[in-house]
Amino acid sequence: MRRRARKRWGSLDVELSPDSPANYPCLYVDAFSVAGALSDREELFRGLAESGLDATLVIDAWEEAHLPLARRYLELCAKWGLKCVLSERRPAEEYAVELACRDGCAVVTRDYDALRRALELNCNAPVLLFRGGRTYRARALGRS
Repeated sequence: MRRRARKRWGSLDVELSPDSPANYPCLYVDAFSVAGALSDREELFRGLAESGLDATLVIDAWEEAHLPLARRYLELCAKWGLKCVLSERRPAEEYAVELACRDGCAVVTRDYDALRRALELNCNAPVLLFRGGRTYRARALGRS
């Protein structure tokens, strides 16, 4: 399936192919983005804990407005025994890509900014977009 992502930085033609986080040895998960798409935010944490996937949640904390929810997500990570890191200087989807590029992992998010950041870094880290309860691997076709 092809899409055009239009953002403040421009647009990007994207091809989305069904994929699964289980296909990758490790994941960095944009916690605010993915949990925000679920009716029960704790479902993300519970699901990752039960899945056995090697996942690290990346939690937005770069604006003061993020801090109450970031604290809650840190508590949920502790409750479910999950790894997590705070993104204190930039959006979590961008930091997740930087970490994934460094560690050879994939990124799970709902935000096309992750794909843009991977292109900027000339990094081949897989970017998995969570849409409608399904996960798709995103591949950039072009940018304008």
